[in-house]
Order: sequence, then C-alpha cells, then structure tokens
Amino acid sequence: PPPPSAMQAKGEDQYQLVRSLEGHSKAVSSVAFSPDGTRVASASSDTTVRVCDVETGALLQTISGHSLGISDLAWSPDSNTIATASDDTFVKLWDAKSCSLVRTFTGHSNYVMCVNFNPQGTHLASGSFDTTCRIWDVGSGQSINRLPAHKQTCVSAHYNPDGSRLVTAGFDGFVRKWDSVTGALYKNFVVADTGIPVCFAKWSPNGKYLLVGSFDGSWKLLNAKTGHPARTYVGHQFNDYCIFGEFSLTKGKWIISGSADKSVCMWDIQSKALVMKLTGHKDVVVAVAAHPSRDLIASGALDLDCTVKLWQPEHAQTAAATAAAPAVASASVS
Repeated sequence: PPPPSAMQAKGEDQYQLVRSLEGHSKAVSSVAFSPDGTRVASASSDTTVRVCDVETGALLQTISGHSLGISDLAWSPDSNTIATASDDTFVKLWDAKSCSLVRTFTGHSNYVMCVNFNPQGTHLASGSFDTTCRIWDVGSGQSINRLPAHKQTCVSAHYNPDGSRLVTAGFDGFVRKWDSVTGALYKNFVVADTGIPVCFAKWSPNGKYLLVGSFDGSWKLLNAKTGHPARTYVGHQFNDYCIFGEFSLTKGKWIISGSADKSVCMWDIQSKALVMKLTGHKDVVVAVAAHPSRDLIASGALDLDCTVKLWQPEHAQTAAATAAAPAVASASVS
C-alpha cells in the first residue's frame, strides 16, 4: 500500500484518469505536450509517433518513417515540428501537421536515446548508446558539436531555460553541464555511489536546479551550480528502467514521474511528500509530461499496456465542464 503521505491530496486536488488514448502496438517510450498546449504526442517502440487532440483525444496525425523503435520525441518551441530519436541511429525532424519528413540528422553510431530542442528552436541535442551527445543545427541538419559526454550510454540531454547550458546524464553515474555553444565542460556531478547509473536529468524552469533520477531509487533536486542535493524524493520504483521525471507547476507544485509499479507518482516539491500515486496502467510507466498551462498530466507505459493516459484534478474537470458549455472546442482550464 502507498505510504500515508500518498493520501494527502484529497478532494478537488486529487488527480483522476480522464482519458486513455489507445493505438500504439508496442511500448510507449515518451510523451510530450505541444508548447501551445493543444496536442499531446507519444513515441513508441512500434516506430510511430501519434499526435492527439488534448481536448477530445482524437487522433490528429501518425508519424512514421523510422526503421526501429523511437526512444524519445520533442516539440519545437513554436509547436510546428517534432524531433524523434530512434534505435535506428537517426534523429529525424517532422512537420507536426503534415507529418512530412523535414530532415534526417546522421552521425550517431548506435541507438539514440534522447532528443531535445534549445529554447530558441535553432539547435537539437541528442544522446546515444554510443556515449556521445551531439548538437545539431536544425536549419542545416549538420552536427555542429560532438560531446564526449559519458563513458557509458548518454541517456538524457536538456537545455537550460536560456539555452546557454546543456545537462547530460549517463549510465556511468555522472551528470555533466556543458556550454551549449562551445561544448566546454563546466561541471561534473556524481549523483549517487560511484557506478550507479543516472537515467534522467533536466533543468528546473527557473534554471536553478537539476531534477536527476538514478538507479539508487531516488529523484534528487540538485543545486545547478554546486550539484548538492536540495531535496530527495522517494516512493517510486526504477527497477533499472529509464523513467522520465517532470515539473508540474500550474496550480499545484509537483515533481512527477513514472514508476515500475505501474503508477504515476507525484511529490510536493517543497515538502518532498509523496502526495499521489495514480493507478490505471497495466505495465511499467516510463513516460510522463505536464501540460504547459493547465493542471493536466500525460503518462505512457510499456508493452503490456501501450496506452497514453491523461490525468486531471477534480477542480480542473469541473472548470472544463463549465467552459465546455456551450462550446466544447473553446474549453480552457488554467
């Protein structure tokens, strides 16, 4: 059973399942809301990306063109394009509305594990099983930097809010900060005991912290300058799966992540209390995303499930129902 703290979020603040999106035939590896908040995209081992309408759940587009499974996806800041990272060693860029292939980025020599845009939308960063992180020019498709990121798989690469820095995480147990322009290494953090793999690292929206997940079984909020842990969050299970973490900073202030126990976990950022465990998936939940402006969370799970699920607190559902009368299409929750 969940710890007593898991029941702290009651009533209108308790998140509930509002929609289950089906269609993938294999594991869902990544989910992401478009920055304009209108769509949710999911990547899968079935080699496709499915783009659905946030309000209705309707399938809008299916993107296909990779020859092997997709590990990660990212929206451009203007919500017009989607980047994908695949086991076929390629990063690809797609028009989000027409599904047409815009560009293929070639250079990795093994599975590509992650991909993210810089805030300006001009560069992409991708990490690979080949241990490198590459920085790509979105316009030309050229690799403009090849960072010797880690001694083992580079599983995560994220830009800070102004795009000047890049953080990478690796199975070698290190989190590293880089100058995103020159490729110079700034800082080298050991998160847990030597040799324990790190599976995720991401900047906080204010750029002051790093959210880091490692196979020591915890999420840590690190001071981005010093690497010292400011807070530690426990209660989920990694079980050697690379699980995404995310900040949800709309009405509540949460850290959210998937879990090997098939749940979505939500912690109060300040108190570190595990306040919610959302159940409904039938397999390990590896992917989570938070809507940019609404109290809305997306999650995706592995092969025994293959669904994307959307979760909202009761107060948001009530507000949505009110806004939906008379026009569902104009429903908006803040």
